[in-house]
Amino acid sequence: MTYLPSPSATFNFTLGPAFCAGALIQGQIFVTSATITTDLTASAARRGLRCFEFLTRLGCSIDHGDAVEVLSDFVETELEEYPKEVSRLCETGSRLLSHTAELYRDIAAGQVREAEAKRVV
Repeated sequence: MTYLPSPSATFNFTLGPAFCAGALIQGQIFVTSATITTDLTASAARRGLRCFEFLTRLGCSIDHGDAVEVLSDFVETELEEYPKEVSRLCETGSRLLSHTAELYRDIAAGQVREAEAKRVV
């Protein structure tokens, strides 16, 4: 088995700030993923409940002879609710992206301040 020679370069900087920034970014990614997953799950649950209610009403409408009205109500409701669901998800995504951009700006500003402080010293 052959071994590669070990690198002889020495680092003259600390990796602490980079790891700290990476941890903040990783935390933000986790929070964003959890929030989006929660919102998607809630949206799917609301849609499932609407579909279940539609099927229940459709089953009952067969006895009463108003299946067309039930179907029409379901389509009308879906046409109203779908844009609201998409709007909720877009709002969540926009809010999370804005928060993430603010976090990145803060990290970059902190790194610039650290670099300027090292140059002054």
